[in-house]
Amino acid sequence: MRNASGRATFVAVLVFAAVVVQGAAGGTTTISGPSPFAACPDTLPGNVRNAEVEPWLVVSPVHTGVVAAWQQDRWGDPNQGGAHGLVAWSSRSHGLSWAPFTTCSGGSAATNGNYDRASDVWLSWGPDDALYQVSLGFDWDTGDNGITVSRSDDHGITWGTPKVVDRSKRTSFTKGDDKESITADPYRPGTVYVVWDRYSATSPAYSDGHGQNSNKGPAFFSKSTDGGRTWSDPAVIFGRDNGTLANQLLVLPNGTLVDFFVDFVTTNVKGGVSWSQSLREIRSSDGGRTWSASTTVSPMSPNGAFDPATGEYIRGGDYLFDVAVDTGTGALYAVWQDAMFGDGVDQVAFSRSLDGGLTWSMPVRVSRSSRPEAAYRQAFCPSVDVASNHAVGITYYDFRLSPAGGDLVDYWGATSGDGGVGWGGDTRLTTSSFPAWRAPDAGGLMIGDYEGLAHLDGLFLAAFEVTNDDPLNPTDIQLAQFG
Repeated sequence: MRNASGRATFVAVLVFAAVVVQGAAGGTTTISGPSPFAACPDTLPGNVRNAEVEPWLVVSPVHTGVVAAWQQDRWGDPNQGGAHGLVAWSSRSHGLSWAPFTTCSGGSAATNGNYDRASDVWLSWGPDDALYQVSLGFDWDTGDNGITVSRSDDHGITWGTPKVVDRSKRTSFTKGDDKESITADPYRPGTVYVVWDRYSATSPAYSDGHGQNSNKGPAFFSKSTDGGRTWSDPAVIFGRDNGTLANQLLVLPNGTLVDFFVDFVTTNVKGGVSWSQSLREIRSSDGGRTWSASTTVSPMSPNGAFDPATGEYIRGGDYLFDVAVDTGTGALYAVWQDAMFGDGVDQVAFSRSLDGGLTWSMPVRVSRSSRPEAAYRQAFCPSVDVASNHAVGITYYDFRLSPAGGDLVDYWGATSGDGGVGWGGDTRLTTSSFPAWRAPDAGGLMIGDYEGLAHLDGLFLAAFEVTNDDPLNPTDIQLAQFG
């Protein structure tokens, strides 16, 4: 926030930040609590009570409000997915709230919340102080799934009835919608965008060397111009190659929409099939009516993180990414985990565009572990954000403090004052290292798929998952500050 003379009111920011993390050692505090859905009946085994994963975090552009949200009671059966519901924490109340996205969280057919499970929470705060939360809801048995949005007008303390963006009746969840995100346009009050991918039910068809694979499909787009009350019909905005994953939309200062996604390409070659993936983006200068051809940010070649003690796969965000825009300059920044740097394990890759996404820099490694053992140099699940003073912040997990033979994880933050050319020393955000093996086994030890990172003036705030030694409370969400 700035006063009339343009000077940063930094003291007020620090006072507010201290309130956010009151009583916490090292500027970190736990914001999750006992599950409000503990009494919810389960039709299938494998649900992990008090397991919180996948937090997202936003700061109001109007005031100093902070809201985080996450999946509550994640299924730990590797063959299943989702959670009992989505829970939010607000700095205005220092308490928890939830929208009725599922029957566990109070939803019904009348409120568009007649789903057993929810996943992939995302938040976005508009310039009119309206806060939006999007959910991927589904029934595991029937395959009924959909994307719904709930709005809060009191800083995340309460949430309105979810509105339907897309409803997809399929034979199973693995043929429905996936990995949605929501973006409130920072320059157009009441205008909100949702983008997502959809699992494909189409078998591979390689007549021209390419074709849809059996599990991913096109990128979809929907828009609201009335504050989330109604939504446009879902439209395919990228349907080439094999499919997309993790669509995320940013708005440039000139109003241009830029949608990022992982693009999968499968090629029929002699003796079998080869496949590759890259981080790409498409652009719209007319509010999403038409879209450009795609631009490649970078090829991607993650190996996936693993527990260095056991070799077990860590679900930490490989094939995912995070992006951010400098609202003052239009510069764009991207991070993802990748094994391109020569030591055979995933590191955090960073690239930037100074021309609004038309061209991108060569990726560089920005993770810092210097352990001699490759397994302990792994870095995973990165996030990126840009503060109002143009500082770039990143966060990620690694094993640099773990004893050899162990699997202790820490979360780190770092900042750059020159657009990512140079980086200051890492700030340890975890107050103590935590064991990877205690994370829910959800197709891998689930420490991702993503973590939240936002800013309050020049201060970065991070929401992230940690594991606990208590089997009745296996994970928590913590909030930390750095910068």
